[in-house]
Amino acid sequence: MKSFSLMMIALLAMSRVWAQEDTTRAKELAQIVVTGQYKPQSVKNSVYQVRVITRESIQKRGASTLQDVLNSELNIRFSQDLSTGGSNLSLLGLPGQNVKVLIDGLPMIGRQGTNNEININQVDINSIERIEIIEGPMSVVYGADALAGVINIITKKSTSAKISVTARLNEETVGKEYGVKGGIHNQYVGLNWRYKNWEIGGGFGYNYFGGWKDTAIDRELVWHWKDQIVGNGYIGYTAGKFSIRYRFDGLDEIITNPGNFLERQDDADDTLASDQEYLSRRLMQQLQASYFVNAGLSFNVQSSYTDYRRQVFSTNVSKKTGAVTEDLSPGAQSVVEFHGFTVRGTAQYKLSSLIALQPGVDINLESGKGERLKDGNNTVNDYAFFVSSEITPNSKINIRPGLRFIKNSVYDAPPVIPSINTKFALSDNLDLRLAYARGFRSPSLRELYFDFFDANHQIIGNPDLKAETSNSFTGSLMMKLTNKPGVLATATLTGFYNDVKNQIDFGLSPNDPNIYEYINIEKFKTRGVTLAFNANVKQWTLAAGLGYTGRYNQYKADDKSLPAFKWSAEANANIGYNFSKIGLDVNLFYKLTGKLPFYQLVTVGGQDVIQSAHTEGYNWADLTFNKKLCHWFTINAGVKNIFDVTLVNSSTTGSVHSSASGTSPIAYGRSYFAGLTFNWNKK
Repeated sequence: MKSFSLMMIALLAMSRVWAQEDTTRAKELAQIVVTGQYKPQSVKNSVYQVRVITRESIQKRGASTLQDVLNSELNIRFSQDLSTGGSNLSLLGLPGQNVKVLIDGLPMIGRQGTNNEININQVDINSIERIEIIEGPMSVVYGADALAGVINIITKKSTSAKISVTARLNEETVGKEYGVKGGIHNQYVGLNWRYKNWEIGGGFGYNYFGGWKDTAIDRELVWHWKDQIVGNGYIGYTAGKFSIRYRFDGLDEIITNPGNFLERQDDADDTLASDQEYLSRRLMQQLQASYFVNAGLSFNVQSSYTDYRRQVFSTNVSKKTGAVTEDLSPGAQSVVEFHGFTVRGTAQYKLSSLIALQPGVDINLESGKGERLKDGNNTVNDYAFFVSSEITPNSKINIRPGLRFIKNSVYDAPPVIPSINTKFALSDNLDLRLAYARGFRSPSLRELYFDFFDANHQIIGNPDLKAETSNSFTGSLMMKLTNKPGVLATATLTGFYNDVKNQIDFGLSPNDPNIYEYINIEKFKTRGVTLAFNANVKQWTLAAGLGYTGRYNQYKADDKSLPAFKWSAEANANIGYNFSKIGLDVNLFYKLTGKLPFYQLVTVGGQDVIQSAHTEGYNWADLTFNKKLCHWFTINAGVKNIFDVTLVNSSTTGSVHSSASGTSPIAYGRSYFAGLTFNWNKK
């Protein structure tokens, strides 16, 4: 805590210097946010503590995936499952299955992998306008999976221009590897057209990742080869008080995992390699409409239908003849399909200048079929009614209580979920936000019914799972450090506490000690504090933060001498400078991910022993350059993963995987990229 105090003193001292600067480049806290709001409003006026990543910031990073964008954010950590090609995240110390991922306010369907998470790298990076992140439970508004928070991906809309064309070409090495079949190759083109009350647009992209071989022997790749085709389109109509919009987002992805040649027992003269392909297809369709009756009443309806299909296709390759045959061993082939339908309807009714109401309905229907589901075809339906009110006795106080009433088709959901969010303007430069929420996450179809067996995983679903619930408290104090017009400098101190009951995790099956199944853990807790600082001073953009998060030690109940929490630190710093005369931006993005300690149960001499373990911390940094070539073109280049991180040591003895390597994969080493972006608009 001493470091936090020293940093706050330093920020206050620095603010006195910045207050003397004269610049018009900095923007006030007027970014418009929509996540969880009654109507679009500024970050400063929102009752939630919202973190916004703008399109400009995404472009500066030279990002090829969404993980590239979120890598340097506090309270967000990533882990990789190299066996399935997935990328998993955690937020506030809670795993990714507790994070609701939305596209324009509607949930993504198609959680996958052992951790039951949305693979965020299946999101088209080129279609993103901005990202809004709210930390802490949003279960009243967004229902299940929003226990840790919400990541809302806001897609690009047509601009005021009559016609606009966007194109992007991005080339990147994968470590030291690059070539026609190696490295990263991204291409994208988009078109938007506006005519009177109509807007039409869309885009198409191809993303290629050649995998990473490093020192792997024979044919094997450490990181799998990936082919990804993405596409989107929309049409919208606005007339007076009414607007309606349809959008689709499509994904076709193939992840290829070539195996090494192994001896065949039935033919010593030949060897076989086992190859696997993971084929994913997602089509998400949205329809959104709103009607503005008057200043006191409006309606909004959102609906989406998602068709998600994932196939595992395994083959054997003969080294002697090159012949490819289908692998007929158990678990080598599988197809699973998930279909999700969501409809949300809300009304915003202003009773008076003091009170506004937002009642709404939220229906989520999800079904799945495939040979790995227990009955071959399973369904989970969730029906909810929610209501919240916004009480503003004066311009300095905003109180928003809410309730959600739930009915689920397959398990006993909590009948009522409450929350209350408050915002107090203590002064023109100081805002206090305090919140309590009853978090809620339902077991997913995968956790209830899906059996996952391959060379690295042996996991079965559990139809007797209970819903996760939590009591969560968050608070933040935001200080504006200067009143100088055109200069922005803020510091935000945030604290959180999550007490989770019935958290869903892995455990050994009571029927077979060689198999894992999903189980409910009695309790899990996280707590933490962060201090973040942001400033825009003349040509400088500065951001820095510290975070300290504690994760509950579940073995405390068995050994009272053990600490209740295991703590891990984080720090980040983003520094940018704009050479306005030559149109050049230089940016450095840095994050320290601290050592993550934990306890594990191991067997020593036939006895179960609780043993301390940890995953080592690491430093990550990206350096990027963005240069305007002319009115239409921008070139960007740089180096990612400057510290050349690949693996970090981990003293784990293994979990749901068949074995543990003693290391955790982080990245494929230092890489270099260059890209060209084209933007053309006709008014």
